[in-house]
Amino acid sequence: MRTRIYIDGYNFYYGCLKNTAYKWLDLVSLFEDHLIPRSAISSSTLHPEAGIKFYTAEISSKAAEDPSSVNDQRSYHAALTSHSQGAVKIVKGSYAIDKVDSRKVEYTETQEEKEPKDCSKVKVWKLEEKQSDVNIALDAIFDAFCDHSLEHIVFVTNDTDIAPALVKIRELNTLAIRPQIKIGLVIPSKERYGPRRANKSLSQLADWTIQFISDDELKSAQMPCRVTGGKKSAFRPISWFQHHQEVAEIMEILCAKEACGSLPKAWRWLSEEKPIVDGLPELESDPSTMLHSIEGLQAVRVHAEAYARYMKEKHG
Repeated sequence: MRTRIYIDGYNFYYGCLKNTAYKWLDLVSLFEDHLIPRSAISSSTLHPEAGIKFYTAEISSKAAEDPSSVNDQRSYHAALTSHSQGAVKIVKGSYAIDKVDSRKVEYTETQEEKEPKDCSKVKVWKLEEKQSDVNIALDAIFDAFCDHSLEHIVFVTNDTDIAPALVKIRELNTLAIRPQIKIGLVIPSKERYGPRRANKSLSQLADWTIQFISDDELKSAQMPCRVTGGKKSAFRPISWFQHHQEVAEIMEILCAKEACGSLPKAWRWLSEEKPIVDGLPELESDPSTMLHSIEGLQAVRVHAEAYARYMKEKHG
């Protein structure tokens, strides 16, 4: 069954990825290898033209708490585009930052919470991602009307703003002017915190619903740390590793002038298998695949330090 998936990027991030080490996510693997097989329609295959549409907006440097967030997001988008080889289309909306008046939470002398109408107003920053909901709804309905080869549409969100799109697709099914379309719903929620309850207005309109995405599924669907393709390679941000301090120390060793000399060259070194050398721990695979555990990091660091010493002695 030919399938297209529509992902609300911000809903997905805040529901599943924030404060995890799984942000370098391979969306194709996540859905093809894990989520679709446990849906009600396990025999489906992704549409050959942009089988996954990912709706997001670029982070504003004015609002980013981490100064590296803007570049980190751009690296991820570049890697996702290259790695998916056309299977993922990124659709960007905008990020609005406005000053608005809002009510403070205030209390009476007896510490009872006041009604909002009795609270004073203050001016606050309102940060809001724009257009994604509209873009998802329009694209899904347009695709349903125009592409009669499309048999299965999956929405990845828990936002009820998308409900009218599901209603229209169901109405299209009743007209019988094209083959029936199945509707799936994936709630972007982390299993370990308990599934977010699916909004009834969404789940009642879907043919099937997945209530959560497990950590094991996210962990198993990660892209290589170095993704080649396009004008230049994209690298997993160091802060996106679980043991990011240890990774940063290894990168500092490799980026030194006497070693690799730059971050791209350091990642290239990490992406190549290393020969067996007496006195060094044997690396069963290329070092970049070993940066996710303390044991792997320790073994890679020994090799990095030995390489840095060798290069320093070589160039005297």
